[in-house]
Amino acid sequence: MNKILGRNQALQNLLMIFAEFFKFPEEDFFEEIKRGEIDEQIGVLSKQAGYPITTCFMREIHTYEQLVESFNSCFLGMEKPFAPPIESVYKQWTTDESYQVPFKQQKGYLMGDPAHHVQHILKAFNLEIPVEYDLMPDHLTILLEVLAYLIGQGFLKEAKQFKEDHLDWLADFRKALDELQKGHFYKYGVKELERFLGLNIL
Repeated sequence: MNKILGRNQALQNLLMIFAEFFKFPEEDFFEEIKRGEIDEQIGVLSKQAGYPITTCFMREIHTYEQLVESFNSCFLGMEKPFAPPIESVYKQWTTDESYQVPFKQQKGYLMGDPAHHVQHILKAFNLEIPVEYDLMPDHLTILLEVLAYLIGQGFLKEAKQFKEDHLDWLADFRKALDELQKGHFYKYGVKELERFLGLNIL
């Protein structure tokens, strides 16, 4: 039992690290990456979880200012094209035929079906998100934090379903990033996240 709890805790902590990559970069987190501490933590936690991986995030960054600029241009639309890490953007806005809006089956819009489903899950578990994510509850950071929470609480069946429902768009996100002439750090981050999630951790 303790082994299972330990594995779940390691998975939870590891997913929380990956979630941090897609937030606005804090300088302290940048320094941890630069010193190799994040790569070390990922190595230790992934081994404890039973799915050891090795990463080299420290090689993918240079200065804090460059990382902030990369975040802004890749995710916030400071320049176009850009690739926001938000699930709804990469899926049909809704599959509900009762909606009478012209863009209901189009992609590229916020607050689609995935966002509303995540809101429902958050409410069911009495979880709150920061106000800046109110219009994008299906932001990759939130999705990874919810997945981490479910695993940490031992809801492994629900976690597996959540992963299948809400993290199946990462390949499209990575392709959108690959089309940008910037964001090498974030391209690497998505690649490593995909690699880890593809290890059948649940």
